[in-house]
Amino acid sequence: MRIHSEQTISKLKLLRKQGYSIQALMREFSLPKTTIWHHIHAIKLSPKHINKLRLAGGESSRLRKNQALERAEEESLKIIAGGDKYLISLLAMLYWAEGNNKSAFSFVNTDAKMIKLFIFILKKCFKIKKEQLLITVRYFTGMNRAKCLHHWSMVTKVSKKEINMYYNDGGKKGRREFGLCRVGVRKSGYLFKLVRATIKNIVEEVVPVAQMEERRSPNA
Repeated sequence: MRIHSEQTISKLKLLRKQGYSIQALMREFSLPKTTIWHHIHAIKLSPKHINKLRLAGGESSRLRKNQALERAEEESLKIIAGGDKYLISLLAMLYWAEGNNKSAFSFVNTDAKMIKLFIFILKKCFKIKKEQLLITVRYFTGMNRAKCLHHWSMVTKVSKKEINMYYNDGGKKGRREFGLCRVGVRKSGYLFKLVRATIKNIVEEVVPVAQMEERRSPNA
């Protein structure tokens, strides 16, 4: 991490104590979120300033949404800075590749090991309980419904009666024996924002490092 002057760091902390949001501090100092968070994460805002930030998003749904997004970014930085960064990065990349990135939280795959890993990280790092999981299995023409249901119940550790089965009756045969498994979470609006923010923050942390390495390379 680039070293900044004590004067810059002191001003950064002072403005945070005065209730500045991370986005506002980024604009003020032209610094990335990870650097801002490194210096201000231990600062506890007063109830007055917390309410001020909340009220700033109370005028319209758009502002409230922006407030929730900012809160998700701050929480995501805290999670990334913890001891499970490796697992968090795995989930972020899995979700980036195979998850729903448009409107709602859901992850779909046919690989049992990938589904197991995804659920494990959700539980360990995002404190999602088994009761919150929404499992939907999509099976195709020629597949045995009972066999598919049993398979994904064993994989997800969710009881068969809690799994939704969806039959694709278009005559299309699936390529995998047990069909597709979709992992969702009940009331996952904020989780969706949190995972999306985590993906963004990890990429923003990695890409500048990669660009710096390219500049250092004699063949660049």
